[in-house]
Amino acid sequence: MDPDNRRDARHGERSKMAGAATAGWWQRTRARLATDDGTDHFAPDRLDTHARALQSALPLLLALLIAFPVNLFMDGDTGWHLGAGHWIVANRTVPLVDPFSHTMPGKAWMAHEWLAEVVMVGAEWLRGWGGLAALFALSAAFTFWLLAREAFRFLPARLAVVAVAVAAGILLPFALARPHMLAWSLLAWWTVILLRAREARAAPPLAAALLMAVWANLHASYIVAFGLAGLFGLESLIENPRNRKLLGQWIAFGALSLGIAVLATPFGPEHFLYPFQVSGMKALAVIGEWRRSTLPADFMFYTCLVGLVLLVLKRWRTLPPLRVLLLAGLSVMAILHARHQMLFAIVGLLVVLPMLDPSRTPRPALKRTTWMVPALALLIAVRLAVPYQFQEHSTYPLSLLAKVPKEIRRQPVYNEYSQGGPLVMIGVRPYIDGRADMYGDDFTFRAKAITAGDIAKFREDAARYKIGWVVLEYDDALLPKLKREPGWRVFAEDRNATIFVRAN
Repeated sequence: MDPDNRRDARHGERSKMAGAATAGWWQRTRARLATDDGTDHFAPDRLDTHARALQSALPLLLALLIAFPVNLFMDGDTGWHLGAGHWIVANRTVPLVDPFSHTMPGKAWMAHEWLAEVVMVGAEWLRGWGGLAALFALSAAFTFWLLAREAFRFLPARLAVVAVAVAAGILLPFALARPHMLAWSLLAWWTVILLRAREARAAPPLAAALLMAVWANLHASYIVAFGLAGLFGLESLIENPRNRKLLGQWIAFGALSLGIAVLATPFGPEHFLYPFQVSGMKALAVIGEWRRSTLPADFMFYTCLVGLVLLVLKRWRTLPPLRVLLLAGLSVMAILHARHQMLFAIVGLLVVLPMLDPSRTPRPALKRTTWMVPALALLIAVRLAVPYQFQEHSTYPLSLLAKVPKEIRRQPVYNEYSQGGPLVMIGVRPYIDGRADMYGDDFTFRAKAITAGDIAKFREDAARYKIGWVVLEYDDALLPKLKREPGWRVFAEDRNATIFVRAN
């Protein structure tokens, strides 16, 4: 099975499990909401007496799933992010050219997630893999707390719990130890700030623009923030066309946010163009996370999409047009590229909440309970105290790689795409890794073709780059062909991967 297909299969299983957890409830609730008996299904119920506890317990429970994960370290990109973080800490600067591969040495590279990489290295220094798990659990806890706080403002407790659980069902398959997960909380926080400003018929506070100083150095998703701010600013202008003061405040907020995003990074204006350059790459078609959303792999997403379509069809006359346009855009993005399901889950939930019953005034946000912070601290303390048992797999065959002598490690290697990150992490210069933006379309397609079994291209690159050894996943199509290739022999092998060295 192709590595990308294998990851898609794992993603699909996690998505279907999350969908099954709420499917029964949804069928019962849909039947109740479809009745015409005059019942107010959005009225408070007995669970609302425990709303404060539920609002705090739900994020803690979801953070627990991240802190003691099965799939948090399934992605090879974690490895090169850690390698980049170590390089930045050691050199006290952000690299501008590739310091890692043996195929692209000195090529221009924009380490646009450098801040996240440094933070990840700090967590790793604290407690290894367990420290990283604690870091991402904290990010998840804050994200789900923001979602829960807003859900409990607009919905009775029973519906608020399910709304957050459904969003989590979409997000958890993407819970991988990479910078995008640290950006979840910033995306949720930014969206809440904008929606609260619109709710108050005001502009966002200028101080909120300071989030860009962190976000722009953490993950490229910061570019979405300007689209959201522009849309809600336009909505405010349409609603208040003669309020020049309010318009000026929105413009000032947008300009300040843009200025900080451009000036607070090591790369200047070029950094602002980076997300658009990446989105135009042809090689995205062969990278798993950029695949189209499909059934049954993305069951939870499509279930929510159907619910959203039904909501719009039923209430289209009363729904804010720009918000419907935003939801449509998020839906299309998520269909075209599975990774955008994260935007759909976070921004989509926050935007939909006020649309479920526009006639109701949202309740004041519930204050945090006194036990939430100590409980979260205890969760993190336990995570740090309990040794993390790293489960090796085909992307991280660390035990197998440890058998390779130093004199062989120093030679150029050919590796499968997703294994490049772990090689960077252990100090080996890879043939390719997850930085497809740096390697470019042609090289990425070539590497994928070789792994898929193109032995002729392998021979050419083995000669060109003086390849001395090869590491492949157990199901790479190149593996059986290389076993028959003259001049190569198996050095070490297990159920996850195979290492070859030159026979001579």
